[in-house]
Order: sequence, then structure tokens, then C-alpha cells
Amino acid sequence: MKSVLKWVIWLYIAAACAYIFYEWYAYAGLYRLAAEWQLEQFGSYGLKRTLIFPLMVLLTPAALLVTLTGMQDQLRGATAGAGSPVTFVLLGVLALAIAAGAGWYGYVKSTETVDVESLDLSKGDTPRSTHVTITGIARTEYIIEFGTKSSGTTILDRYIPLTPANWRPGQPLVYFMKTNTTAYVPPGGGSMLMLSPRTPAFQITTQPGVLVRDGLPGAVGEGYRKNNIAVASPPIVLDVSPGADLKPFFVTAGVSGVLSFFMLVAAGAAAVRQRRQEI
Repeated sequence: MKSVLKWVIWLYIAAACAYIFYEWYAYAGLYRLAAEWQLEQFGSYGLKRTLIFPLMVLLTPAALLVTLTGMQDQLRGATAGAGSPVTFVLLGVLALAIAAGAGWYGYVKSTETVDVESLDLSKGDTPRSTHVTITGIARTEYIIEFGTKSSGTTILDRYIPLTPANWRPGQPLVYFMKTNTTAYVPPGGGSMLMLSPRTPAFQITTQPGVLVRDGLPGAVGEGYRKNNIAVASPPIVLDVSPGADLKPFFVTAGVSGVLSFFMLVAAGAAAVRQRRQEI
């Protein structure tokens, strides 16, 4: 009976972790509650602090069940068995292969020549590629600032709706520009315009960027919904930060590389510990 219960607990922990990942991705559930409380109190939220709340809520039942059934020793034994040098080496090699593959693919993508398409929203143009510049009206009155904290530093991004000239309030917003700049300078020169809700709407031609389908963070989308501002499904975000399309590959390579290093170090430590026990 305890053997079955042990597997039930492990499956529950795995399902809880998968659900927490879904909450983070979809900005839903307990993760959303924790994030919105921080946004109301501080104007931004930290990823680590936000994840702690659903982790505590969803994993506490498993911890209580383990304590009440006296299964601590069985779970410790299962964990110790999983920590063999061979297991760590296999995980380290797998993580290293993922890091190398993601890094190589990101490098190859970075050397490719990219054709940037000009997209004029007032002409009803639709994008044929993901690398574009957009000409449209910056609806500054609907700007939303979104801050995330990492290692004590707050990163503030602005999401600015871009529309055709004939757009009217009540119609859904489709395109958004994501930027961390505070002002816009026209390509041909002219007066600098502040990217602020106090600035009247103006025509803008963006820098080249990458279109991200359904790229609006959940917190930003929720901000529009709370103010009864219609947003298309899915919204399309133009990310004008350099190398926006390469970041996922290099982040994957970096995280996998660090994980591989720790796995291989753990394999060495486990091998030394195992040798000492044999002696």
C-alpha cells in the first residue's frame, strides 16, 4: 500500500510542478493572484516571489501526506537511489547536448541575412514575415508599463498599441510595440516625442523588430480588460529589442549549460561518496 502511495505522491508533485509552469505561462490561477497583489502594492512583481506562493499552496498537501503516513524514509531512499553517478552523468550529458544544439542554432540564425518588411497599417497591410517595421498611429493614451524584478533590478517595458489612422475606440487593438525607451525620434528627424500617456497620439514608423504572435504578457492583457479596452485574440507584439528572435535559443543554451555543469559536478561528488562507502 505504501508503495502505491509513494508513486501517487510523486505523480502529484510532478503534476503540481507542471501546473505551476502552466500558471506562469498563461498568467493564471495562484500565480496570477500573487502577481497582481504585488502589482497593486509595488507596481511590479518578482518572478521568484510569485512562484513561491503556488509552490507552497500546491506542495503543502503532499508534504502533510508524507508526514502523516511516515513515508519520509522511503522517499529519502528513492531520492538517494536516483542520485547515482551514472544518473547525474546522463543528465549532464543531455543538458550539455541541449545547450550545444540551442547555441549552435542561435549562432546560425544570427548569421543569416534577414529581409525586413515594411508594414503600413493604414493601407491594410498584413505581415508576410516576422521581421518588420510598422507604420501606424501610436495610441499613447493606452500605453501600459510592465515591470519585472530580477536580482533586485526592475526591468520596465512599455507596450504601445499601434493602429491604422481610421481606428476608433471600441475596436480591438491588434498590434503592440514593446520597448524600454522613453521617447521616439522620427527617422527623418524632427521633434522628439515622449512615450507617455500625456502625449497625444502620433504617427510612428518603428525600428525593425520581430513580430511575436500572442506575445502580450498576461498582466498587460489583464490591464486592458480591467479598463474595458478590447484586445484582439491573439494580440501581436513587435519586439524591437536587438536579437529578440535569438534570445530564446541563447537563454536555453545558457540555462542548459549551467545545469550540465552542476550535474557533472554532482556526478563527481556522488562517485567520490560511493567510493568512500565501499572502502
